[in-house]
Amino acid sequence: MNVTEALLEIKKGNIQPVYFIHGEEAYLIRQLEQTIIETLLLPDERELNLTVFDRDPSSQELIALIETVPFWGEKRVIVVRNTALLKASSKTMPEEEEENKRNHESGGDLMEILPRIPAYSYLVFSTSSKIDKRRKLYKVVNQHGAVVSADPLKIKDARIWIGQKLQELQKKMTPEAMEYFLEIISVMPQISLGFLEQEIIKLDLFTGERRLINRSDLTRVLSAIPEVSIFALIETISSKQVAKAIELLAGQIRMGEHPLRIIALFSRQIRLLWQAKQLKAAGYSPAQIAEHLAVPPFVGEKLVRQGNGFQEKNLKQALCRLAAADWDIKAGKANPVMLEKIVFDLCN
Repeated sequence: MNVTEALLEIKKGNIQPVYFIHGEEAYLIRQLEQTIIETLLLPDERELNLTVFDRDPSSQELIALIETVPFWGEKRVIVVRNTALLKASSKTMPEEEEENKRNHESGGDLMEILPRIPAYSYLVFSTSSKIDKRRKLYKVVNQHGAVVSADPLKIKDARIWIGQKLQELQKKMTPEAMEYFLEIISVMPQISLGFLEQEIIKLDLFTGERRLINRSDLTRVLSAIPEVSIFALIETISSKQVAKAIELLAGQIRMGEHPLRIIALFSRQIRLLWQAKQLKAAGYSPAQIAEHLAVPPFVGEKLVRQGNGFQEKNLKQALCRLAAADWDIKAGKANPVMLEKIVFDLCN
């Protein structure tokens, strides 16, 4: 079950006594956690009947809370964040092995109480760590509650999510603005929903009572975001605008963006261009290339078009040089103009 499915079940009135939420998207974890709390407890009930832990409590403390009758209300909600109860095992140091042993013992105690959990108690566990689905506790939670995955948003689903958020704010984007926004997102190694919501709120405040958001609004509001400059940088490099490309790069450094982050974003985009170029040479259509690279169709078309401005050997060389620059920076022997040289050579 994913977060969207879990939220839909809650909306229908189907609330599980125990939830185990796992995944990398903290925004979705908090969204589901908050929905469970707001559905079960009124605001004036939360002070006495909501308990939040930032790590696993002892099994004795947890079981005592589960069995304690709620005060001035009918339900009790216990939230345990950063739980290690289902954390995937690995070869660890002795102290970590001891922690795993304690978690295993706590999990055993929990397995005994979950089948007979009082009707007034609800548990919400969450973690961003990888979980071990082979553990008995996982099967018990799945049987008596719900295991929910909070995976990062995929680029193909971003349009729908953005549209829903805009609708909540009674706003719309022009098709051109939406495509531009999705192009920026496609540069990101991973899409953060918290980041997207933050930028949409900025756009809402910037446009005021005006309901339609255009590309110009996006350009002005998002100008300080590194991904925007990297996207523009690739555009200018592919059209051989050396001076503008160097200025965009210098602008990011002036604004305090760390060269390592610039290198990471730049490398990802160069890699996509190289892959698109190779796939095109192998006979793939732009739509097939987009599907293979897990980007929207219009982004796939743009990668093919931008790729036409480069030779494959130059893209490969740029990736090698970016990897070397990354190593030099981490080793403390970076040359201040190394990124400019890479950009300059790509333009030529």
